[in-house]
Amino acid sequence: MAFKLVALVLAVAVAASAAPDSRIVGGTPTSIQEFPYIVALTYLYPGPGITVQRCVGSILSSFHVMTSGFCFTGAVLENMKVRAGSTLSMSGGEIRDIRDFIKHPNYEEDPRAGDIAICFLASPLFMTDTIAALFIPPQNQYLPDYTQVKAVSWGFVSEDGPQNEELKTVNLLKIPLADCQERYSDVAGVIIDDPVLCAGDQGPIGMCAGDSGAPLVIGQVIVGISSFNKNCGDETYPDVFTRIDRYTDWILDVATSPLATMRSNATIRTSPIVRA
Repeated sequence: MAFKLVALVLAVAVAASAAPDSRIVGGTPTSIQEFPYIVALTYLYPGPGITVQRCVGSILSSFHVMTSGFCFTGAVLENMKVRAGSTLSMSGGEIRDIRDFIKHPNYEEDPRAGDIAICFLASPLFMTDTIAALFIPPQNQYLPDYTQVKAVSWGFVSEDGPQNEELKTVNLLKIPLADCQERYSDVAGVIIDDPVLCAGDQGPIGMCAGDSGAPLVIGQVIVGISSFNKNCGDETYPDVFTRIDRYTDWILDVATSPLATMRSNATIRTSPIVRA
């Protein structure tokens, strides 16, 4: 019995370490009613027979979820599910299979670039008070530096701490690109240029390991998705997000649905960013 327990603990640790990076450090507990557009992408590791919350995504329509391209690194699509409509990442809500996904053609894993993907659900989500779609910004909409943005995700309380299953949110500030480039000048794993958005704040707060694809929002508009971080919550290195407005035209071009003309909630919507 003791041997089986040790084996299970080791299997969970291995599976968690194999998941893509980025989980929230710090932050405030919240609920799916406040952020009904967020979904957990769970993954079954057949060897140990366990399922973990691998990444995070955002609902764009009843058929489409947006996440990072990195989320699919080494993944078998049949082992991945989308959980929508739940405050908890591993229980509740509704489960959908992913029929297919498309990574951006400029995606590179190392150094990280073009880190965005669209998932096509095998069956539609039906909009409720706990399942809703985000807007995407118009192509090339300017967002001033030091604008307050909000990240939403599940995550660890610290880099070495336990995984939180409950949804959390944190307020961050958009960091000037030149400042972000300077801070990452000694880091080879990511390209800091115009198609990314950097955000951070003082203290141990921000993204960490396991929530690649988590949304960065202003109101009901998604402005970024978590792509890269260094030293979880370290204010020296702002979190790096894929800048959505640089990909709006691509999203609208690839995210089509055979039922788009029949159901309005199958169509992805754009909206200007309105700052509070």
